[in-house]
Amino acid sequence: MEVSKRLISTIAIVGLLAILAFSSFYTINTGERGVVLRLGKLEGVVGEGLHMKVPFMDDIQILSIRDRNLTLNTEVSSSDIQTIAVEVGMVYSLDPMKVGTVYQTYAEHIENTLIRPTLAEKINAIIAEYPIEAFVEKRAEISNRIRTTFADQIQGNGVLVKTLLITNHDFSDEFNKAIEDKKIAEQGALAARFTLERMKLEAEAQMIKQASLSPLVIQEMAINKWDGKMPQYFSGSQLPFITIK
Repeated sequence: MEVSKRLISTIAIVGLLAILAFSSFYTINTGERGVVLRLGKLEGVVGEGLHMKVPFMDDIQILSIRDRNLTLNTEVSSSDIQTIAVEVGMVYSLDPMKVGTVYQTYAEHIENTLIRPTLAEKINAIIAEYPIEAFVEKRAEISNRIRTTFADQIQGNGVLVKTLLITNHDFSDEFNKAIEDKKIAEQGALAARFTLERMKLEAEAQMIKQASLSPLVIQEMAINKWDGKMPQYFSGSQLPFITIK
């Protein structure tokens, strides 16, 4: 009976030690960082590989430092108070050197807490400086300005902005109708102007042609068309097609 108790105790101790040993090791995968919290307090940040921790005291929070894709859809107003629906695509990552600060400040909610609200504010502020008709022509410039001002705003918060582009946009139905009507009017005006220019050129050509028809040229043209028969009636002192000097 005593032997059985000792055996059970030994097995329990070995099992406990195995559990402690197993829970003392953990791994961080490539593209990740481990935030070490000891009894809830930030103890440090560890990189990729195998690590040890204090069982039942340390908690490891994993944060990815890989590139992340963010898509933001929002409606904004141009400087002439026209509504534009825009889609912005951004690639960003967490700064590996500031993962601890990011977790302390935002935990895993940095995208919804910091990135999206700040980006939406910058999109609205910058597009509001441009009239709607300049939006398409200057879309690359606007994208670059949004990226620069956004990166400046969040500098020091542990976010690295890789790329930012306006990937899509849509104007209101009223503005699209106005653009269509304007194009139709411009095409009509162009056609009318072309017709007017053609008529003007034809008139000028006719005037030049008439001015160049001297009496001798006219007489030559008449002779070329003469059928060889003398007219039965004529008036004047000269025969037709004959000039007497």
